[in-house]
Amino acid sequence: MRRRRPGDGDDRRAAQLSTGVTDVTAAELADLLRREDRLVLVEFWTRRCEPCRELRPRLEELAAGQGGVCRVVAVDADGEPAAAERHGVRAFPTLVFFKGGRELHRLKGGALPPSTLELLRTGNV
Repeated sequence: MRRRRPGDGDDRRAAQLSTGVTDVTAAELADLLRREDRLVLVEFWTRRCEPCRELRPRLEELAAGQGGVCRVVAVDADGEPAAAERHGVRAFPTLVFFKGGRELHRLKGGALPPSTLELLRTGNV
């Protein structure tokens, strides 16, 4: 997966280098979902989305504290519209949880309830 460099035009990218939240392309996401056995949390976001910016610190917390149980990636739907379309994402932010390539759960609108965080930490989504 490629990591975007700070200064690429979006201040969210600078923080992700130290958090484990990685921006991925549509092709990288498809490959990741095919090969990853762990739980994968995908955030679909856009640059103009205020709830997306508010959600990122919670995702950073999750990525830093879940102990490798879950892989956390983000897809910029402005830059990768094919990925959002392929997964039926029309509202932002949308969180989609995958395991073994199958969608398990979906949350829309930036809410990440504490109960969901606990389930993710244990891998029991």
